Amino acid sequence: MGSSAIGAKALLAIAAAVVTVIGVAALAAFFVSRDDATVPQQGDGPGVERAPGSRPAVKPGNVVLLYSDERLSRDLRALATRTAGAPRAALEAVGQAVLVQRRPNLTAPVTAVTSTRRLEAAGPDDPKLESFIEYWLGKVR
Repeated sequence: MGSSAIGAKALLAIAAAVVTVIGVAALAAFFVSRDDATVPQQGDGPGVERAPGSRPAVKPGNVVLLYSDERLSRDLRALATRTAGAPRAALEAVGQAVLVQRRPNLTAPVTAVTSTRRLEAAGPDDPKLESFIEYWLGKVR
């Protein structure tokens, strides 16, 4: 075997490596371009935007369930515990708590609020309410 045969094999191996690297890069670019299609953008999600400075002020990541009818208290507290665990100051401080607060004269049976979003629900068993909590709980941005 001559030196030209060895050089040709080396050149063929280098060309195969270059084609492989280009193929892997093209495949990665294809999958990355598909990745953004299902990722919600910041601000998307259940509920509607709250006006800046709305009351109550809510620490980012926490969800507050507001209600006026005392009969809803037990079911809302059970929902809060089921979705976020027992309320603790440490969870509230880091934006991982679901808080339940009674507010007289609300127009909706339950209003869930975050630092930026709100949702009016028919009651503690409204599926939109649990979806809202699960989506926004812990989101600090």
